[in-house]
Order: sequence, then structure tokens, then C-alpha cells
Amino acid sequence: MLLVMPIEIRPPREDEQERVNFVVAYSFTGDRTAAGREHMRHVEDMAPALCLYDGGELMAALRVYPLRMSVNGAMIGMGGVSSVSCLPEQRRKGHVGRLLRQALSDMRAAGRPLAALYTPHPSLYRKFGWMTASGNLKYTWKPKSVAPYNSAPAAGRAQRLREEEWPLLAGVYARFAAGRTGYIERPERWWKEAVYRVLYDPERKLNDVAAWMDGDAAGGYMTYSSQRERRGPGGEVHTFFIREFIALTSSAYVGLLRFALSHDLADEIGWHGPLDDPLALAVDDAQQVKREWVDDYMLRVVDVEQAIGARPPALGAPEGAFTIEIADAAAPWNQGAWRIECAGGKLSAQKAAGPGDLATDAATFAAIYGGFLRSTDAARCGLAEAGNHEAALLADRILASDYAPYGSDFF
Repeated sequence: MLLVMPIEIRPPREDEQERVNFVVAYSFTGDRTAAGREHMRHVEDMAPALCLYDGGELMAALRVYPLRMSVNGAMIGMGGVSSVSCLPEQRRKGHVGRLLRQALSDMRAAGRPLAALYTPHPSLYRKFGWMTASGNLKYTWKPKSVAPYNSAPAAGRAQRLREEEWPLLAGVYARFAAGRTGYIERPERWWKEAVYRVLYDPERKLNDVAAWMDGDAAGGYMTYSSQRERRGPGGEVHTFFIREFIALTSSAYVGLLRFALSHDLADEIGWHGPLDDPLALAVDDAQQVKREWVDDYMLRVVDVEQAIGARPPALGAPEGAFTIEIADAAAPWNQGAWRIECAGGKLSAQKAAGPGDLATDAATFAAIYGGFLRSTDAARCGLAEAGNHEAALLADRILASDYAPYGSDFF
């Protein structure tokens, strides 16, 4: 009798890690050799893999970073889904969908009520409950074409910081992220592997970091790198690329902006900044700054009850309640109507009977939850049904994000 081995989803054993590296590297055109695995060993350590085996053979894999993400300033457990991979000849067999469903169940059990990812294939993940829930503006300008509109000298000085000085940056980052949405909590290893370096850079080159100092206090910082690339017949372009620009004070903002502009041997300066950053207004000629919208992270609510309870309401949100019916085939524990209440400055969610004031799917709810999409706009464009317009308006006010959601870290 021929025995058919069932599909198995589990973490890989140590003797299977090289095969995991092969599948991931093959899918992302990376280095599939033993040396390539060594270059990515930090990722292997930081983000445990989950693999699907069919007939005992590894077919697909993904990684989940155990992280926490800010939503209106509250740090909430989040799984950073990454390296979703499947061998080409094994695609369209449902392997990735099975992996994603298992990962959602695992994240829920681990107390991570949110999941986020970055992808060039948003339609795939939307089917499993993720939705684009953040955007950024890609700023590009020539360093000699603009100057700070505020021409007064900024109090303080720029000071380059070494890798071991990361705690100084961490203090600035924590103060800036307070009240914001999309910023992740950064332990020491994240600062060293994903801020001072690019997480997936096999060469592990150090980024440059400059803080704006006023005495012994840092009012902001900028991480950056210089890169050259060929662009068609125009030849090589030298870009001063800002990876993160955080300022707590006007002196730090203007000082760091002037610091970036001093790198005027570059052909252009580039930065992917938050949608609500005032950069274009902070220079003397906004028309010289090209701005392009770029989708940022996709968000997924893994556990509605936990996620709502952990999220603060918007500042000044009124007390009240509304019900929302959520369709969620990939995470059936979320399926059904939920009564979401704002009382005493806190939110809660409880299962409810009957149809909701609003009805939508898990993906749309994720964007609403993160304050990226208003319920009334979701209803207006057909992503939700609003049987009660007043309830939709209340949801708008309660679930608003006080700042535009923005993902400052790639994983």
C-alpha cells in the first residue's frame, strides 16, 4: 500500500535550515550558498521560520519577527511577517495560504493581536485580511536647489554617532513615537541590525548617523547613506539617501535639514517620509521638491478583542459604542459582529448578536483600526456597508490616528 504523507506545518529543525535558506533565497534572487546563509544569519536568529512540508519536502516558508507596534502611542504586540517564499513549481497549490493561516493562529496564541508586512503584491495578502494601512511621500530634490525657509542659524550642532551610542538615539525615537502609529519598539539588536545597518543587506554596511546636539541633549537625528546607481542613458546618479529623519525641536529639524543640504556633491537627496511631515513647507521653494505617494506597510488585525482593548482612542474621542460585523475566513475567531465601546478613555470589544451598524471584511477593518481609513470613506467607496451613518461617524472619531500612520522600519 502506498502511504501518502500529509501536509505538515512546523518550525524547521536545525538540519533543515539550509533548505529554508535555499527556498527563501531562490524566491528573492538571493545567495543560496552556505556563505549566503551566513550573511543572513542575524535574520534567521531574529525571525523564526515557519515551514510547510508536503510529502516530507519543504515547499514554502515564512518568517515572523516578534515585535511591538505603536497605535496612537500604545505599543501593541505585532508579528512582522517576512520572507514569504514558495518554490515556483509549487505555487498555486494553496501552500502560502495555509502557512499564513497557521501563522495567524500562532500569533494569536503568542499574544500578538496585530500582524504587519511589506510586499509588492498587496492583492495576494488582502485576500487573507491584510490591507495597506500606511503611506509615505517619496521626496526627491537637488541639494543646491533649495534652502531652509527659516534662515536663522539653528542652535546646536550636528554630531556623528557610532554604533555603540545607539541609546542616545533610542531616547529621541521613544519620545517621537509617543502618540504616533506605525513605529515599532526597538531593542538593542534591532538598532544595530536594522537601523545602523539595512536588515537584508548581505554586506552589512554601516549607515551614517548624525544627531543634532544642544549641549549634551539630542533634539533629533538622521540616519543616511550615499549610493550610486545607473539610470538609463543619463549615466550614474549619486544619491544622498535619508533613511530616517526624526526631530523633536525646530532647531533639530532645521539643523539636520541644513546638514543634509550640505552634502551638495550628491546629484539628489531622497527620503521616504511621513505623509504629514512639513518638509515641503520647511524649504524656500516647495516646487523644487518632487513628491510621490508610496504605499507603506500592510496591517492585519489578528485578534479583534485583544487589538481593540490595547488601542487607545483618538484624542478627544467621544464616549459611545457602535457594532461592526467582520467577515474573516482566515481567522474565524474574528468572524461576526463586535460591539466596540469607548468609555473612560479606553476601548473594549465584545461579541454582539445580530447585524452590525457597519459591515466589512477583515482587510478593510485593519485599515480602519489603524486610523488609515475612515469608516465613512470605506462605506462611501463600497468597502463597507453602513446601516447606521451616525455609528460610522462615531467610529471615525474613536478610531482616528492622531498622526498619519507611518512605518519607519522595514522587515
